Amino acid sequence: MKHRRHRRVGAQGVTAQIDDDDCNIENISVGGLFIRTSTPMPIGMPVRIDLAKPGVAPSLQLAGRVVSVVTEADAERLDSPAGNGIELDPLPPEAERQLHALLRELGLQDLAAPTEIEPNTLNATTSPDPAHASSNVRGLLDMLSDALQKVRERDREILKLKARIRKLETGEP
Repeated sequence: MKHRRHRRVGAQGVTAQIDDDDCNIENISVGGLFIRTSTPMPIGMPVRIDLAKPGVAPSLQLAGRVVSVVTEADAERLDSPAGNGIELDPLPPEAERQLHALLRELGLQDLAAPTEIEPNTLNATTSPDPAHASSNVRGLLDMLSDALQKVRERDREILKLKARIRKLETGEP
């Protein structure tokens, strides 16, 4: 099972504001980023990201949602930073071009090649705070609802295409 679709690179010199809060980026890829934070954000929470690199204008405006949490306790146990993983929403072509240019500047050469993490090296993270867990569940339910809506839309598109194909095959107007 693939858990990461894109190679990551350290984000030295890149600053970020997420929903108007300054954040430190640990790493970044074509598909997302990991920010350092001591206060976990709920999984599924939508975020707006404004990336900037000194000497590079304009800043890059992105959107995404929180997909993972590493609590301070987990970070200590794993010897890694505490923070949140954020998956980026699909980008318009110009923003995608800007992100690719930034990633190349940071040293990432092969943007298309995926990387995989073996499932047995993953560590699940949870918060002992029931409110945080409840918020995560709500976020996941929202994500599932969005995914189900997209599946239904695609199913409708497929049915329309099948009907068009049938008409073409039978010569119906």
